[in-house]
Amino acid sequence: MEATVTSEMASEPGLPVEIGRIDKELGKLWEASDDTKTRASLINLVVYSEKEASLSSNTEVISAIAGKHACRAILIVANPTAKESGARAWISAHCRLQKLGQRQICSEQITFRLDGASAGALPNIVFSHLDSDLPLCMWWQEDFPEPLDEKLWAWVDRLIYDSSTWMHPKHQFLLMRHLSSSGAKGTVLCDLNWTRLHAWRFGLAGMFDHAEAFPRLNRVESLRVVCAPGQNTAALLLIGWFASRLGWTPLERADAFITPLGGRVSFKIEGKAGPHVSLFSVRCEDAHFELELKEGAGFFETTIHAPGIPESHQLLPAPNPKLEETLLAELSRSGRHPLYTQAIDIVLPLINR
Repeated sequence: MEATVTSEMASEPGLPVEIGRIDKELGKLWEASDDTKTRASLINLVVYSEKEASLSSNTEVISAIAGKHACRAILIVANPTAKESGARAWISAHCRLQKLGQRQICSEQITFRLDGASAGALPNIVFSHLDSDLPLCMWWQEDFPEPLDEKLWAWVDRLIYDSSTWMHPKHQFLLMRHLSSSGAKGTVLCDLNWTRLHAWRFGLAGMFDHAEAFPRLNRVESLRVVCAPGQNTAALLLIGWFASRLGWTPLERADAFITPLGGRVSFKIEGKAGPHVSLFSVRCEDAHFELELKEGAGFFETTIHAPGIPESHQLLPAPNPKLEETLLAELSRSGRHPLYTQAIDIVLPLINR
């Protein structure tokens, strides 16, 4: 049994506090609670957005993940272009009852609104309110600004973002590649757009496990990917992963690759209403492999047509489309994403073609 308890948020995101008294007020908050609540934290999760509407939606996401991944959440809503400068803060708690008779596990949330010049105090706001020496995960929901504050990113253990929201993905990918090779080498890049594709990569790899299917990867002639309008970046990341695993090289001024054996593989991306990616098709000289996700379905459908392989149609688990599930999947992982970096190297020449 689970239950969520949060502070009153009808008009404000919690209890208003003076910024200089946040730690003291948090202490009072826990002192006033009964013995059925226990504060817990595994990470510091900083969420940065410049959209007013994000305050409510981000609080809901934090509330949803807090019961499974306890954290100190620092939610920041900034308006750097505001004419008047100002900074306000609120505190709240997200508590979940794991089992009847047990204590509620609670995560803290500190919310900031930064207007005008106060938005420039972001590093000070972040560093002065972290929970001890726990890992710092920063979820950046805007395009990355220039110049990059590399001193800020150098303190971030996991930098979370979503490339599907970028207006200029090629430029943003270049910034991320620079960041990963500069002074912030300790920062792990975590693209939620890439995380959503995990089940796709697993399903595609599984289709070629058959002894008669694997050799046909050397005879691929074309790829076709269907994605939702505006989700070309997701399609390109999936194509980039596939091409990088097989050692393909992008051709200049053409939607095609050259294979290590000198073959040519064309690719095509089509837009269609539905999931962010709904189809990945691989055609060889004598075979066809297809992985499809229909709208609203909780599973993939795989189709294989190839001599020597009994024609098969299988169902595979599909990813949960909810944002909180994608974020939880990323927060639960450790280590870097080397395949993501390799996919970006393939994708960069293909963007804006």
